[in-house]
Amino acid sequence: MTNVPRGEFLAIAAFAMPLLTGAEGGCGPAFSETPAPSMSGEWNVEYADEYEVEVDLGGAVYTEQLGVRGGRFDITHEGKPLSFDLSCDRDEVVCPSEIMPTEVSFRQDDERFPHRIFLRVPKTECDGMLVDPEPDACGEDTPNPDCEQVCDGDVTTVQREAFGTIDEAGRSFDLLVGGGIATNGVNCILLGVSVAKGDLVTSGSAEGEDWRADEVARGEVVTGYGGGCLWAGDPDDDGQLEALVLGASLKITSRYTAMRSDR
Repeated sequence: MTNVPRGEFLAIAAFAMPLLTGAEGGCGPAFSETPAPSMSGEWNVEYADEYEVEVDLGGAVYTEQLGVRGGRFDITHEGKPLSFDLSCDRDEVVCPSEIMPTEVSFRQDDERFPHRIFLRVPKTECDGMLVDPEPDACGEDTPNPDCEQVCDGDVTTVQREAFGTIDEAGRSFDLLVGGGIATNGVNCILLGVSVAKGDLVTSGSAEGEDWRADEVARGEVVTGYGGGCLWAGDPDDDGQLEALVLGASLKITSRYTAMRSDR
């Protein structure tokens, strides 16, 4: 197996601190040297026919069911109509089923720490430089109120390493898929809430050194975005996104199951 270089692992770890430290603090499963079931190998993933979108606008939560390729939906908040375009065909939209395609390959690269898992996943990135915005394109009442740097090139989808852990009991896993950059004129971070997780159905045992995961049950892929990433239409045609949209958050959840294809 190819080990992840130390520098790359540390960069991944910066986004993965909740997985590294564990729910109660301390070292967590990432630094456990106890046996873990093998997830390494090829897997087939089967998604539910739809996914759930949750939009939080100042504490008012709206939910919508979309097909596996996403789409458009409309809500009315405080009398204002808002239209959202979450088509998975858009480069800057990374839908859950794109995080883990129907065929994936998990790896456990470090024999000393068998609870660590890795997977190549798509992330949106700026194909260019992050530069200061034009003075008239940021500030109060604009999509970039804090005048943060923006991408001066195209937004592209690239493959990057995702890091996760198998829990100490070997019954479930969590994979962090956040840490990318998307943009619609402002910087939008794929939030730390963005994870893939599931329960493991295993065979064998740690004592017999044949312990391995054969199925993933009750799986979920969750991607979250900040308000500037909502790709919302202009509700009153004034050329500006409203403050209520900029302060919002959005979460997409897709449920799945998975089976080994290399049995």
